[in-house]
Amino acid sequence: MTENVFNYDKADYEKPLLFLGEKQGLFDTINRHYPRIWELYKTQKSLDWDENEFDYSSCNADFKKANRSTYDMMIKTLAWQWEADSVASRAIAPVLAPFITSSELWACWQRISDNEVIHAATYSEIVRNSFDDPTTIIDEILSVEEAHSRLERVVKAFDDGYRASHQYALGQIENNQETYNTVFMTVIALYCMERIQFMASFAVTFAICDTGMFQPIGKSVQKIAQDELEVHAELCRAVIENELSTERGQIAFEQMRDDIEALIAEVVDSELQWIEYLFSEGRELVGVNADRLAAWTLYCAKEVHNTLGIETDRYEFPKTNPLKFMEKWLNISKTQASPQEQDIAAYKVGVMRRNDDGVIFDDSF
Repeated sequence: MTENVFNYDKADYEKPLLFLGEKQGLFDTINRHYPRIWELYKTQKSLDWDENEFDYSSCNADFKKANRSTYDMMIKTLAWQWEADSVASRAIAPVLAPFITSSELWACWQRISDNEVIHAATYSEIVRNSFDDPTTIIDEILSVEEAHSRLERVVKAFDDGYRASHQYALGQIENNQETYNTVFMTVIALYCMERIQFMASFAVTFAICDTGMFQPIGKSVQKIAQDELEVHAELCRAVIENELSTERGQIAFEQMRDDIEALIAEVVDSELQWIEYLFSEGRELVGVNADRLAAWTLYCAKEVHNTLGIETDRYEFPKTNPLKFMEKWLNISKTQASPQEQDIAAYKVGVMRRNDDGVIFDDSF
């Protein structure tokens, strides 16, 4: 049996590398060296949900009665979110799989990949249920060129990772620093998408939903935001912090620092350009203007800079959250209605555990 399928000679069970170590053999939960990653895997399992949990039928009427500005804002935001999650649902586990050599990391990222499918399917279901003829909306969404260009830099990093992972799996490139650098950049690009780009889009969705419209969309996107913020971005951060503590990671950061800074800057700049476009042509958003949304984007980008230890005078990062209303949307319990009012979103599955193994109960009453 090839070691690509099962490595019988694996000798690093006591301390496997996250990437480009010995190829995997037994799925190992005995030796646990990355407890934070395993915890995030368990958290993602507990947050499991389904794209059909929310009834979007009322959104059909909301889109019909919305003014043109609100309609355009929601469509353009959904367009990018649907496109981005379609990319994420196909570009995480498949791209990174050949490089991953830790049972814990594989468990977490394959679970996140499954979760990204739910996210992409949710946006698809929103469109399917919110319009009389959803096929025309697909055409409208795919025509938003500004959404495509917004993803351009991250998609390029994923594409580089895609080609390298397939070449590595086929033995066409070596396990060397250059290959590692490609993996490192792919993870940073993923972190930028999840911690910066998704957060900016969520702000637009939630600002619209704060007007009382599109409540089912708000609730479903709130679940998506919880996944992204509590698990997806946190995993990227944990992986990056771990790799920066290794010799290979430190070399990658030193060799690729200019490229890393350029990638982050391109992502942030593309967000600021998107915001400028979003508020052009007379479009307005109740409670939010372009400056406040840009400040929120920079507020989110600050964590990426802090994680990597990168200082910059390119931007002025806000010291406090410029969009206070986001705090309630990013904390599901603060916006939880009764089940009679709307579909509930604040729950986790698999969080009850037995602690009575071996206990004999007296059943005499």
